Amino acid sequence: MSRFRSMKRKIIELFDEKTGRVVRTISFDSPKEFDTFLKDFDQMRYPGYGWRYKDKGRKKGEERPGDH
Repeated sequence: MSRFRSMKRKIIELFDEKTGRVVRTISFDSPKEFDTFLKDFDQMRYPGYGWRYKDKGRKKGEERPGDH
């Protein structure tokens, strides 16, 4: 059962906007934790850092359909 629960987790990567290097990967157990992170991240205003959803379906070096 935990296998299905982990598939619905939100996983994000914190990255350095200048280099694109991933600084940290974070997974959230609940939507409430994710919303709290977004609110706190916006308030802190870390210059030069951003976040993005981790693409769980791709492996390193693979292209998405439509990426050319």
